[in-house]
Amino acid sequence: MEMNEQQEVNEEIAPKKVRCAWLKKEAVSTDALLIGLSVIFGALIIALTLSFPQMSGNKVADVKKAAVANDEPEAPTGPVTTTLDDDAVMGDKTKAKVAIVEFSDLECPFCKRFHQETYDQLVKEYVESGKAILVARDFPLSFHDPKATEEASVAECVRDQKGDAAYFAFTKEIYANTVANGKGLAQGKMLELLKKAGVDTTKALACSELEATKQEIAKDIADGTKAGVTGTPSFLIGTLSDDGTVTGELVVGALPIAGFQEVVNKYVK
Repeated sequence: MEMNEQQEVNEEIAPKKVRCAWLKKEAVSTDALLIGLSVIFGALIIALTLSFPQMSGNKVADVKKAAVANDEPEAPTGPVTTTLDDDAVMGDKTKAKVAIVEFSDLECPFCKRFHQETYDQLVKEYVESGKAILVARDFPLSFHDPKATEEASVAECVRDQKGDAAYFAFTKEIYANTVANGKGLAQGKMLELLKKAGVDTTKALACSELEATKQEIAKDIADGTKAGVTGTPSFLIGTLSDDGTVTGELVVGALPIAGFQEVVNKYVK
């Protein structure tokens, strides 16, 4: 399974762990064992001090998420549910019996990888064939903000003006152009993409600042969390009910197409 986005959360912690491992190896290889042990002990104290400074509120939560990143999150066992909410849908939801609900972060490098390597084939095989619908729900991660939430907000406003197809085309452009990991687009690129989408850029940017837009994203995050989403990309794949409820299982990570086929085919009758 591909490494989940949670594993990318804190790129600073990993180098420290590598450095500690290197110091330990050097210590063993030298005759000055006591000096080596002192070096290891000092390095550990420095690493712990840098990794866990005194903080409060959301920053504490982010550090906890960083610690979880050392172990790949596992999808919950047993059936899970979510809804289509009022989010962008690709495909015919009046005919399809299966839904693929993607909880994604536009600044997530693994989401970017999924959209570059697997997305088109997944859409062709299941959405264009009428077997399933693809639903896009927002799950910007706090350590990719402010860019992740800003981009999600603008994308929602593109959809407000031009509809679902424009939303999917716009987010595809975001993934193609973002540096990712919270670094965002090059200066001026957002305006360029908005013009390419054919929207009123002034209205779209103003819309992205509205409380209603922020609440839409917050609801997606809450629903994803309730369904067991802890990192991105995550996909709730399952049976689509007439009321818009999706019941199935959570698939985590930028899997190759074979990984999706294994799950989706269980629900496609």
